[in-house]
Amino acid sequence: PGTDHELPGLDPIDPNCTNPALQDTRTRPQRLLDALIDTLHLAARTGHLPLNGGLKPHLLITTTEADIHTNRTQGNAGGIAFLPYTGPSNLALWDTELCDADITTLILGNGHTILNAGRTQRLFTPTQRKLLIARDKGCTFPHCTRPASDCEAHHITPWQDGGETNTNNGTLTCPLHHHLIHQGLWTVRLHNGTALYTPTNTQDPHQKDQYNPYHHNLPHPSTEP
Repeated sequence: PGTDHELPGLDPIDPNCTNPALQDTRTRPQRLLDALIDTLHLAARTGHLPLNGGLKPHLLITTTEADIHTNRTQGNAGGIAFLPYTGPSNLALWDTELCDADITTLILGNGHTILNAGRTQRLFTPTQRKLLIARDKGCTFPHCTRPASDCEAHHITPWQDGGETNTNNGTLTCPLHHHLIHQGLWTVRLHNGTALYTPTNTQDPHQKDQYNPYHHNLPHPSTEP
């Protein structure tokens, strides 16, 4: 910070890639901030951080079933999330975090009386993550060089929309490209275990499927049956 020197690794896209739709368009300050956030995420996954109030680091998001439904149908104009330190915010801002998280369902009665507290449900188990790492090797976004250790598990069909938690509905993405998917700029599907990404027509008028050859050095997978 404070200089124009570009730190290595801030741009995850393979420098040999010339496709303009895949270039990292973040400003340098945005890249530095994202790198700091990525570092915090890595630290939180080590299991060695101290407890705070009896809990390991958590992001507590409170919302209602009605707001979740509104978020699904209206996107950025959707439901409201309540957080301990920031107050009400747009639920759509937390789509990425909710894609790969521990979720505890609480059923409230009148006021704030808790009628039932369901068990925390881990969306992708450590065993499933190992399988995703063995298959994907790293971020599956086209020409992204991020290794698996920097990645999150993305539900291709969102869990809240009935998507199953298994390797056939999951793929590894780094935080940057995970956000791009949840922003609606790219869609992803699996073909014979390979993640194929389709850009919006504003990104690419031809909306050609793209994949990541970086981690596997493979030719483009055939999409024919």
